[in-house]
Amino acid sequence: MSLFSNLTKEQIDQIIATQTANDLPTVSDPDKAYADLTRQEYLDYVTNYRDFELGLINKATTDTSLIDQAKEDREKASALTAGMAERNRSRYGAALTPVQQQQQDRRLQLGNTLGGIQAVSDAKIAQRESNTRLLSDLINIGQGVNRSSQQQLAASAANKVQLDNAYRQAKANSRAQTYSTLGTLGAMAIFAFAF
Repeated sequence: MSLFSNLTKEQIDQIIATQTANDLPTVSDPDKAYADLTRQEYLDYVTNYRDFELGLINKATTDTSLIDQAKEDREKASALTAGMAERNRSRYGAALTPVQQQQQDRRLQLGNTLGGIQAVSDAKIAQRESNTRLLSDLINIGQGVNRSSQQQLAASAANKVQLDNAYRQAKANSRAQTYSTLGTLGAMAIFAFAF
C-alpha cells in the first residue's frame, strides 16, 4: 500500500507543488547560476568519474588479460592431453613399442604446440576486439555528452537572440507608445488652447 494511496489527486499535487516551491532557491542571476551549475558538474566529473574513465582508457590500450590466460591454458592443456593419453593406454591395456610411444609423444607435442599457437592467436584477436569495443564505447559516450552540450549551447544561444530581439522590440514599442502619447497630449494641448 502506497503512502499516498489515501490522498486525493489534488492533495498529492499540492504536496508536490509545496515541496518543489520550498526546495528551489530563488535565482536572481541566471547566467551566474548556469555558470555555477556547469562548474559544479565539471568538478563532479573530476571527482567521481575522471579516474575511472582514465583507467578504462588505459585498460583499453594496454590490457592483455585474454592473451595471458590463453598462455596459461596452453600449458594446462598440454598436461591434460598427456594425462588423457596415458589414462587411455592404461585403461585399454595398450602396450606400445618404444617407437610407437615416441611417435605418440611427438604427435601430442605437435598437437599441443599447434593448439597453443591457435589459442594465443585467437586470444590476440579477441583481445584486440575487446579493447577496440571498450574504446569505441568510451568515444560514443564522450560524443553523446559533447552532442548534448552542443545542443544545449545552441538552444541557449537561440534563446539569448530571442531575448535580445524581444527586448529591442519591446524598447521600440515603448518608444513608439511614448511618442504617440506625447503626440496625443500635444494635440490635446493645442486643441485646448485653441478653444
